Amino acid sequence: MKKLFIAMMFVVFVFGCTGLNVNTATNVATDTAFVMVLQNNPDYKAPVIDALNKIKTFLSGKVTYDDLMLEIAKVLPDKYAVVAVVLTGYIETDKPIFETYISMLDSYKAGIVTKIDRLILLASI
Repeated sequence: MKKLFIAMMFVVFVFGCTGLNVNTATNVATDTAFVMVLQNNPDYKAPVIDALNKIKTFLSGKVTYDDLMLEIAKVLPDKYAVVAVVLTGYIETDKPIFETYISMLDSYKAGIVTKIDRLILLASI
């Protein structure tokens, strides 16, 4: 019984946390919301791009999911809360099983970095 439980936990952990969900509807909704926020607030572009680059740098180390959420809140303060909500909303579509104590897998972080790169590209247009 114990071996079965360990095997099930391994399968859930490996397959449940291997990367971000690449749901097309989620991507389109996130990108649209992000672009609309920046179109309505053009002065946000430079600070938001800078904040997204800081988050990418932060993801290069050992990071838990909760650490990432705190970093997003820190680099995108109240004035840019709408952008933080868009980013965290996307990330929460495929939340890892373990949030506080276990560092995120590299594949999960790579998915987040890919999305951040996409948001930076959209902000630069």
